Amino acid sequence: MVGLGVWRFRSGVVCTVTCLALAGCAIPRPDGSAVIPAPQHLTEPICTAAPAGSMLVGAWYILRKQTGVVGEIQTLLTLSADGKMTQQTRVKQGRNIRSELRESGCWDAPAGKLVLRTHRSNGELVDYRDPIYVSTYIIDRNDAKRAVFREDKAESRPMTAQKVHASFRLQ
Repeated sequence: MVGLGVWRFRSGVVCTVTCLALAGCAIPRPDGSAVIPAPQHLTEPICTAAPAGSMLVGAWYILRKQTGVVGEIQTLLTLSADGKMTQQTRVKQGRNIRSELRESGCWDAPAGKLVLRTHRSNGELVDYRDPIYVSTYIIDRNDAKRAVFREDKAESRPMTAQKVHASFRLQ
């Protein structure tokens, strides 16, 4: 019994720390706080249109769990034919939304990969030249209803995305 109590305490601490870290991305900035803007000379890039007939174009729903995060991570990724993308990610525990992040930018799919380039995070222009704003995934499978991909790094786990209607919203 003592071991179970320690485990619950540890998992509670891990959950709290993880949720606070993720929630920091979605908390509104307090009035009067310093804004770290993108460099002044940066303008939002123009996206390159996707190849005609690309099966990646559309809205994709991804539901996954991640070690150390209590609850589910929901992602709605919308890839437009004009090369623009939006991505909404939530950490949800039961009915409670613990944090949310909304990003937009451009996407392309060179040689079996999906590359997402974030230009705006929660509505603000970011320094998109920073590598943290570029996500690269290897596409394992893609058809009209489902895509399986994984991050382009060692020992990444596959994620399954289901194609959803354009009007789909995270609940």
